[in-house]
Amino acid sequence: MIGKKKQVVVIGNGMVGFRFCEKLLEYDAFHQYQLTVLGEELTPAYDRVALTTLFNGKTEGELVFAEARWYEYQKINLRVGARVVRINRAEKTVEVSSGKSFPYDRLVLATGARPRVPNVAGTELNGVHVYRTSDDALAIRDAARGAENAVVVGGGLLGLEVAEACRELGVETTIVEREPFLMACQLDADAGRLLDRKIEDLGLHMKLGAQLHAVEGSGKAERARLGNGEAIPAELVVIAAGITPNDELAREAGLEIGPRGGVAINERAQTSDPDVFAIGECASFNGATFGLVAPGYAMAEVAAARLGDINKTFEMITPAAKLKLLDLQVASIGRTHLNPPDAVCLVDQAPDKGVYKKLILSKDRVRLLGAILVGETSEFERLRKLIEQNGALPADPLELLAPIGKPLAVELELEHDDVVCFCNYVTKGDIVKAIDSKKLQTTSEVMGETYAAGLCGSCMDVLDAVTKQYVATGV
Repeated sequence: MIGKKKQVVVIGNGMVGFRFCEKLLEYDAFHQYQLTVLGEELTPAYDRVALTTLFNGKTEGELVFAEARWYEYQKINLRVGARVVRINRAEKTVEVSSGKSFPYDRLVLATGARPRVPNVAGTELNGVHVYRTSDDALAIRDAARGAENAVVVGGGLLGLEVAEACRELGVETTIVEREPFLMACQLDADAGRLLDRKIEDLGLHMKLGAQLHAVEGSGKAERARLGNGEAIPAELVVIAAGITPNDELAREAGLEIGPRGGVAINERAQTSDPDVFAIGECASFNGATFGLVAPGYAMAEVAAARLGDINKTFEMITPAAKLKLLDLQVASIGRTHLNPPDAVCLVDQAPDKGVYKKLILSKDRVRLLGAILVGETSEFERLRKLIEQNGALPADPLELLAPIGKPLAVELELEHDDVVCFCNYVTKGDIVKAIDSKKLQTTSEVMGETYAAGLCGSCMDVLDAVTKQYVATGV
């Protein structure tokens, strides 16, 4: 007799929640679980990393990972527009705003994060937007069509992407960043200043070392007032100044919270209640939260494996980021803010060519701890893998860098867990699995199935080479 299935409820139908569903379907070999997914948005899970493509003509439907019929086929109970208001751990139920309750045996929190909005006057005015969801992106696109001037608050990865999108829509755009250079979380001052010049060359304006004091206007945004009193005309203001984990449900349910917010988890992605898991931006591991998709995907896999009685653990993932902006090549990996005497820093640069490369080594020059690449980034995956695996360095570590003007050839000797597309965290193993299971033959088919190279396109050469080699040789 087949036993009653255990109920797994997932709160959140974002990228990480969807990845958990995919992985549980893979690891639930004995079909012992029934999945219920509660998503607050009306759209099924979509590629949030690719939001800027909505400015260029893509539709919301093109970003969706799987239509509702996929969930039906997989026998997943998907509820969109379902806002969870309460977790009752004693009764093991989840209640949504309509009053309906869903019982669970295992609960997965994939509630993500929300934009951090500065506590200044005027952010409630019409014309002020955050940038988080597809609705946000479409609202910004529509507002840009009627605006002459825009201000983007935040000079990080997200802020730069939306600023360039506004500029491409014909809006005079100014970036307001409180740090003295752009992408200060990823770059050092020299790399940041080089990026500043590249951004200026695109036609974007910048106010660095500046803070938003208020948004002013009569019923709608008309200007952004800075802390020094300067006023910048702005009918459109976009706030892209960081995120805050959505951990309120967990707090109210009495789960342990990390020191900087986020639901505290162990190496198995379990919270202080072993029947409750947390994954993605809402989770805190060893006191750290993560705003990138790769750690969230890793947590999703660990949680799914745990439910499938497979031993996988989550470890701190080396932070790595690439700027997805036209043909600008900017990347950072690992601990980029270490300086002597705490580290050894080696630099190769050609300012006249817009190239800056920096390696950050341990004091004993034994390990690579971090890297910054501006202008040329062909070494990105090689360096990321070396840091991740704590690999040995050559006698002259600068040999790890390609000569300026001579990028590395495509690397084909990849392991299955090597990342090909970092934007959507697609590994060689994911590509091989897609080719085998779907009988794919072309790179475009692999892109459609895995989402690899679907955003910045910087991995296209590697994706194409890996696909062609595997289709031709099975290796």
